[in-house]
Amino acid sequence: MDVPRLGRLILVFGKGGVGKSTIAAALARRFVTRGRACTLVGFGDEATSHDAGVERVVLDADAALARAAVPLFGSSLVSRFVLANFAIRRLVRAAPLLRELSLLECVRQIATSRPKGVVVVDMPATGHGVAWLRAPRQMLSLLPAGPARRFVAGIDGEVNGPHASNVVVTLPELLPLRESVELCRALRDVAGRPPAWLVVNRVPDALAEGALDDARSLHARIEPDARRAASVALSVIEARVRAAARAREEIARTLEGESVAWSTIPEVAGAEIVGRVAQSFGSEWAA
Repeated sequence: MDVPRLGRLILVFGKGGVGKSTIAAALARRFVTRGRACTLVGFGDEATSHDAGVERVVLDADAALARAAVPLFGSSLVSRFVLANFAIRRLVRAAPLLRELSLLECVRQIATSRPKGVVVVDMPATGHGVAWLRAPRQMLSLLPAGPARRFVAGIDGEVNGPHASNVVVTLPELLPLRESVELCRALRDVAGRPPAWLVVNRVPDALAEGALDDARSLHARIEPDARRAASVALSVIEARVRAAARAREEIARTLEGESVAWSTIPEVAGAEIVGRVAQSFGSEWAA
């Protein structure tokens, strides 16, 4: 499958613990190394770690609500006054949809204020992230024509529009892979297209061709009194080869027939992840 070009707004999804935030940060860092301005957006406890050269924005739900309401009320002063009302505060607490829309509106504002840059968003964990993308459509179904409807339509047009790309991160294990397939289908239903890319993270790295045969040949030539330690090392190498083969078979079997481009990234440390992500996504990154 051809490597897709990612949009200027990249939403990164995945279950907790799969390395979603790491991949999001590596994506952002890779854009910077290629000379593109990039903003990495996180949400409270979901916020990604800091990386030099990448603009980082952490969105808090309460602050986001006040910021998102400014276009509706015309000024930040009126917005704060309305939202300070006791009844309005209770309504907001009782309506998570409003909080989700306010956070998405902040994402929209960040993306539209940086038309020549790229915005990478570290979305909430799997189910919540999909619910967020559904929120504008749900609200549009309730609103009559008018300013409020145009406001929500603007959010939907940005996060589900042609300039946005969804990236899904998963692990090379049966349950996470199956969950990622369901996630890809759900995102396709919301956005009207499949995710741009599925990243299978922490895949056991295969050895170079012939490496296992070389290890076995070397083991056979070792003196008997030193062979015990060598046998342990050889067993580790053989186990790694088996794990890599099983992982790739599981990935290919689970993703067979799915209309999403995918690639694998081995478990690496530190700055290596940026290079691995670059190899995974190819040379053309964002429109």
